[in-house]
Amino acid sequence: MHSQPQPQTQLATKPRRSAVTHLAGWALLFVSACTARTAADERTIAGSTEPALLEPVDGLTGPAAGAEVSVDCKQRGQTLEGFGASVAWYQDRIIGDTPPGLYPMLFSELGLDILRLRNRFERSDQNDADLTQEQEIVRRATETLGHRPTLLLSSWSPPAALKANHKERCHSNPDCTLVRSGNSFAYPEFADWWRRALEHYARLGLAPDLISLQNEPDFIPPDWEGCKFEKLETPQYPGYGPALKAVHDAVTTLPNPPRIVGPEVLGIHYHRLPEYFAGLDANLLDAAAHHIYERGNDEVWDWRSPGPDSFTDEMEEVRATTGLALFQTEFGTDDDRGHDGGFETAWLIHDSLVVEGASAWLYWELIWPSPGGLVSMTGKAPKPRDQYYSLRHYARYTDPSDVRVGALSEQSGLLASAFEAPDAKRLTVILLNKSDEALDAHVEATDFDAKLTHVVRTVYRAGHSRVWETLAPSPIVRMPARSIATLVWER
Repeated sequence: MHSQPQPQTQLATKPRRSAVTHLAGWALLFVSACTARTAADERTIAGSTEPALLEPVDGLTGPAAGAEVSVDCKQRGQTLEGFGASVAWYQDRIIGDTPPGLYPMLFSELGLDILRLRNRFERSDQNDADLTQEQEIVRRATETLGHRPTLLLSSWSPPAALKANHKERCHSNPDCTLVRSGNSFAYPEFADWWRRALEHYARLGLAPDLISLQNEPDFIPPDWEGCKFEKLETPQYPGYGPALKAVHDAVTTLPNPPRIVGPEVLGIHYHRLPEYFAGLDANLLDAAAHHIYERGNDEVWDWRSPGPDSFTDEMEEVRATTGLALFQTEFGTDDDRGHDGGFETAWLIHDSLVVEGASAWLYWELIWPSPGGLVSMTGKAPKPRDQYYSLRHYARYTDPSDVRVGALSEQSGLLASAFEAPDAKRLTVILLNKSDEALDAHVEATDFDAKLTHVVRTVYRAGHSRVWETLAPSPIVRMPARSIATLVWER
C-alpha cells in the first residue's frame, strides 16, 4: 500500500564508489561523558518500561585518525523548507487514546516541519471517508510543535469515477490512468476535483500549504493506488503537463491557493525528472519534487548496493535541470529487514542536501505497522527506528528558512553539512562518517562566535545501534565508522 516501486528494466550497473579512506593524521583519545540510548531506550518516551540493552560498539575508544572540518558562513547555499514524512495510511494508530509522549516523539522531538497527507476526498472506499482523523493529527501536532506543520497534500489516485479502470487501486493494469471524456482525457474534471478537494480541506481547517497533483505519475503500482500520467500525452495515457496546467488554472483562483510541487516521479535515475520537465511549463510549479527509489534487475535496492553515492550523478543532473527549489518528497528503505538502512538514510539526506541542493527532504512513512516507518507501530505502541534518528539529526536543530553554509571536510570519508539560522543566532553542523575507520572530527567555526551547546551522536549497528547519545560539548567528536553527529552553536 506504500510507494514501493517495481524493479526497473535496466540493470543496476552503476559502479560502487569506495567508502574506505585511510588517511594518516594526528591521533586523539577523546572519551566523552555521554548519556547513551538505544532504540529500545527511546520507547520510554511513549510510556514503555522496556529497558535499554547497551551492546559494545567498536570505535568509541582507542586511537583514531584526525579529520578537520571548517565552516564558512559566508558561503551560502539553498534555504531550507524543512524535513518531514507522511501519514497517508494507518491514521487510526495515532488518534484517540495514545501512549504518553507519542506526539512529542513524532513531531517536536523529531523536529518535523512538513507533514505529507494523502488526498482522500470523494473516495469510493468508505474507510477513507473520515477526515476527522487528519483533523486530530494536525491539531495534536500543532499543540506539541507550537505551530502548525507545513501540510503537503499529495494524490495517490483521483476518485474511481475519474479512472479508466474505475478503481483507485491498481494491479499493474495498463488502464490505471485518467478516464477519457469524449475525445480527450478528463483534465477539466480532474482539475475540478482538485479544486473541490481543496475547498473541502479548507472547511475542515486542513488547507494545505503545498499540493502535488499525482504521486509517482510514471508508475503503475502492482497492488496499491496510482494513476499514470506520461511525460507527453499519448493515445493511451494523459500527459502530466496538461494535467498540471488544468489543476494550476483551477486552484490559483482560490482565496489562499497552495503552492504546487511536482512531478513527484518515482526516482531520478534514467533522466526521469528532465524528461518530465520537458513536457510541462515549469512556471506553473513552485518547486521540483521527486522521489529517490531505485532498484535494478539484481533485485537489490540501490540504497543498499551500490550505495548512496551511486545517486550523486543523477542528483547533479537534477540540480542543473529545473531552476526551481528542489524537494525530495519520498524515500524509504524497502526490504530493510527491520534493522538495516538507518545509516544509508542519513547518507542520502546528506547527498540530497549538499550534492543536489534540496530544500526539503521527506521520509516515506512517519508511522507504519512494525517493522516499517520512522516509528514502527505494534497496535498503538511506538518504536522509533534507526531511520528516525537519521532524520532527527538533520531536523531537530534546523528550521525552515535556515540557510546551508559552507562546510569542508579534509577527509573524504567524513561528510559535513552546516546550516545557519536566518537571525544568525544558531549554527548547526552535521557530520557523517562513511569510512570504515574511527575518526576524531575537529570542527572549526571561527567566523561564528557563539557557544557550543549541543553535541549528539548516533552509531549505527544492525540491531543494536547507539542512538542519540548526548556528548559533552566539544568541537572534537569521536566518530566511529557508520556514525553521525550533530553539533549546535547558539548565541
